[in-house]
Amino acid sequence: MFYLGQVPRDHLDTNLSGEVLDPTLPVDWARADLAGQHMDYWPAYHSIPPQSRAAYLLWLQGGRSAPNADIGYVILFFYGLERRALVDAQHDPVARAELPSILGEVDRLLGIYGANHSFHRYATAFRQVLHCLISQGQAPGTPPDPAAHDRWDPPFSLRAGIGVFARDGRPVPADWALSWALLHPEIQPRTPVSRCQEEFRQLFTARYHQRHGDGIVVRPLKRRLALSYRPASAALTNVELALDLPDVVTAAAPTRVLRTLVEACTDELDAYSRLLGRQPEAAGSLAAIALLPSELFHVDLPALRPVRDLVDGALSHGVQQATIDMAELVALWPPRTPGKFVKADAVGLAQLLERLGVGLEPDVRMGGSVRADGPGVLFRLTTDQPVTPSAEYVAAMTLLHLAAVVSAADDDVSDVERDHLVRHLESSLHLAPGERTRLQAHLAWLLASDLKLSGLKKRLAGLTPAQREHVAEFATTVAGVDGHISPDEVKTLRRIYTLLELDPETVYARLHAVAAGSTSAERPEPAREPVTVIPADARPTGYAIPSATESPEKGGLRLDTALVQAKMRESAAVAAMLAEVFEDEDAPEEPTGKAATAPGEPTISTLDSAHSTLVRRLAEKPTWTRAEFDAVCAAVGLLPEGALDVVNEAAIEATDEPLVEDDGDHLRIDTDILGELLA
Repeated sequence: MFYLGQVPRDHLDTNLSGEVLDPTLPVDWARADLAGQHMDYWPAYHSIPPQSRAAYLLWLQGGRSAPNADIGYVILFFYGLERRALVDAQHDPVARAELPSILGEVDRLLGIYGANHSFHRYATAFRQVLHCLISQGQAPGTPPDPAAHDRWDPPFSLRAGIGVFARDGRPVPADWALSWALLHPEIQPRTPVSRCQEEFRQLFTARYHQRHGDGIVVRPLKRRLALSYRPASAALTNVELALDLPDVVTAAAPTRVLRTLVEACTDELDAYSRLLGRQPEAAGSLAAIALLPSELFHVDLPALRPVRDLVDGALSHGVQQATIDMAELVALWPPRTPGKFVKADAVGLAQLLERLGVGLEPDVRMGGSVRADGPGVLFRLTTDQPVTPSAEYVAAMTLLHLAAVVSAADDDVSDVERDHLVRHLESSLHLAPGERTRLQAHLAWLLASDLKLSGLKKRLAGLTPAQREHVAEFATTVAGVDGHISPDEVKTLRRIYTLLELDPETVYARLHAVAAGSTSAERPEPAREPVTVIPADARPTGYAIPSATESPEKGGLRLDTALVQAKMRESAAVAAMLAEVFEDEDAPEEPTGKAATAPGEPTISTLDSAHSTLVRRLAEKPTWTRAEFDAVCAAVGLLPEGALDVVNEAAIEATDEPLVEDDGDHLRIDTDILGELLA
């Protein structure tokens, strides 16, 4: 790939034929100028000194691959490639057939010497010329690799390839659309595109086919493709090339389509990308798989096999619900912090099971607690599964907890009690089908657990006296629904009444009312005046006196179905009351203290002054205990949990990564993200 011959005498004082190796010129092998100290800016073999010729010939002899070679020798060789493609190939079929080999050599040299800005600029532009000369408007082959090109100046091979598809009215294949999107000067890929290249490629391809079938068809524009090239060799003149192809790479319509698709795919991979950013070793783990978009999630992934085996064993042969040991399930999950199973891990595990069509109780996303051991309940998910708990569902969980405690007080939860609890809450609270399925699983978990009343006192503290009465009525009805009231149930009811700040001594009277078939809701106020029962009428009514009803069996209680149904309807009102309590509890409170914000201090990113002050305080050290963080939040007048969410959301918006990682006991500050926010 070089010219060999004697240079004409009249070229010796010019740059003409500078790329030709003239064997008649002297070479100083003893003092080879390997450093290129004597090379000119516009080198020519016949004008460089003998010691430089020696170094150049040694570089050629070594395969043109020495990484530390002076770039002048590379440029001198490059002159010969330009001449062969731009001059000889215009009239010589042999030279024209060499164009693909020349292109391959340019790519090879770029891989070795591309760090040199001047050579990179010339070689990249020359490569586009070679693509243009080779293709000549023919059917495109393989799309250009985005990693090898600058998207600010899309390669001519991309422009020509897309132009051919537009000219012929053919759909743009997915691989060409991906290359087009990643090399588009007006589309700016975010971090997940580069961090998760293979996942992004697969997702983009799948979504592209879903939305556009065989591909988008681009309408050709009047603007034609043209290419101008200024050779590195001073002996060659500027080259102007034109192809009869439309220039549509930056056309508005396809740009919108590609940008929308890139943004959608990037958003889908955001959570997965952030995990790999924090923990690169998590790639391929269950925690990472749980965050993959549905198109990339396959049940036959090797990492899923242990979880699938556990699920298939518990829910085999059509079983819809089964109790398991949570420790066995948690052992399969890779925790963020070794030895600890925190809320983030519980959320990830629930999401993973959901991808397999299985629900888990307790589920922290639905208000459950984080459990690393003890019983858990797996169940087959149905359609319309809620992603967040509704007010009705939260109220149902509380009522169910109360009712389950009462029902389990005698260590014997009858089928009647179980069916009553679920059926009542499903119908009277108007739960969605998915919520009903989950509520059944939640009850199974409650009954399999060591039921306690802890945690309910805080929830019930905000109820009004009238609301407390309603809750007490409901708990009492549940205790007697199976026709038997045990001493343990009475004891539990007394505790519930105490939690409700009601007189526990009234339990007996209320239970008697249930047994007698009436409650305070049905009992009228005592009459203060004569009451008309039936208006006087001497005519016979035509009705016979009914026969006496059978008395209950000795020692047993007969359930009044109508009374129970009436009481069940009342609990809908109880649910609404409890929903208000939870809503008030979760609503952000106004800070009572004045935020410790320095006057005139600028805010950070999209944060207000109080949250900006919090971020600056967090910059004082990389790790904070939960108590320390709470104290800092109190000092600036913020609620800890809400402040943590606000700060991390602002960090993700600004840098694609959260600022604070919560492992349960400690809060760790990402110093890199902090530096970007404070810059």
